Amino acid sequence: MLPDEMEAEKNRKIIVAQADEINILKNNIKELQEQLNAAHKRIKELTQARDNAYDDISGLIKEDLECR
Repeated sequence: MLPDEMEAEKNRKIIVAQADEINILKNNIKELQEQLNAAHKRIKELTQARDNAYDDISGLIKEDLECR
């Protein structure tokens, strides 16, 4: 193999390795984005549940005060 061919093969291997790493990183980003979206959805659910609980407690307190 000629020196230029050896250099070209070395560069090709580097490029292929970098392409593989880029694909891995893209998949990682996709998975992390999905997890972040799920976390945002869960936070919204928990916030709504908390607000409903506060409303329920406020209503009970109000009823209790009216009964006194």
